[in-house]
This record gives sequence, structure tokens and C-alpha cells, in this order.
Amino acid sequence: MRFKIVFLGLLVLIFISGCATTQELKTSISSKVSSITDSVDPALVSKLPADKKEGFPQAEFNVNVANQKVKLAEIKSELAANQKKHAGLEEDLATSFQKEAAIDYDLIKIDAIINSDLGKKEDNLKVKANLQSKKLEAQADRIKINANLEATKRRSEYLTTDAARLEEVIKNMKFEGGKQPEAEKKK
Repeated sequence: MRFKIVFLGLLVLIFISGCATTQELKTSISSKVSSITDSVDPALVSKLPADKKEGFPQAEFNVNVANQKVKLAEIKSELAANQKKHAGLEEDLATSFQKEAAIDYDLIKIDAIINSDLGKKEDNLKVKANLQSKKLEAQADRIKINANLEATKRRSEYLTTDAARLEEVIKNMKFEGGKQPEAEKKK
């Protein structure tokens, strides 16, 4: 009974300290984001008369365009990383074929040795079995590589489409003099 109470107390302590750490992290992130976007007190800004806010819509529009450009850059960066991964997998695939070809060559050699009754029969059979096992491993690895190649190919296609769509969105963004754009009105 005493063990259960100590254990529960320890769990509560861990939970509280974990929540405090999470809260500190959240506060830290929020303050950094706020320092970038809201360095001016929003309460004071809300008290400004409308005629003092004439540059606000253009500035807000510029921030929105910049945000879209950052998203586009992130997509292009992910696409480049994905394409690099794809190229590495293609290299792995070629190496796998190379490995299997070398194993096949060794199998032909060991078969010729066995058929010529050279060396120890028992050792030769072990070598052949080992080579056959390695060949199966290479083929199994190739199945995994092909699956990963397909996944990276599909991801690249998705990212390419997403980047093109976002480029079009950015290209078509127009400042309408403080009026809400038609696309945003419909949301």
C-alpha cells in the first residue's frame, strides 16, 4: 500500500514538472513568435482611429505574401531533400544489382568446381548454400529499396504539384486597397 502511494506521488510530481516544462516551452515559443509578429502592443493598436491605420492593409498584405513565400521555400526544400533521398535509393538499387551479379558469378564458379570434383565436396556445398542465401538477401533488399523508391517518387510528385499550386497562388495575389479579396470573402 505504501509503495502505491509513493509511486502515485512520484507520478504526480513527474506530471507536474512535465507540464511546467511544456508550459515554459510553449511560452518561449509564443514569445518568440510574438516578438516577430507583434512587437507593438495590440491593445494600443486597437485604440487607433481608422484614419491613422491607412497603411495597415498594404502591410498586412505584404506579410501574407511573405508568409506564402516562406511556405513555398519550405516545400521546395523538402522536395530537394526528397529528390536527394530518391537518388540515394537509386544508387542503392544499382549496388544491389551489382552485388547479385557478383554472387551469380561466384555461383557459376562454385558450380563448376563442384561439377569438376575439385576441393572438398562438403565445403563446396556450404559455400554454394551461403552464396544462394546471400542472393536471396540481395533480392529481398531490392524489394525494400523499390518500395522506398516508389514512396519517394510519389512524395516528390505531390510536393512538385503543391509547389506549383502555391507559386500560382503567390503570383495571383493582388492587393485590393484594403478590401477583402474575393477568395477570402467566400471562406
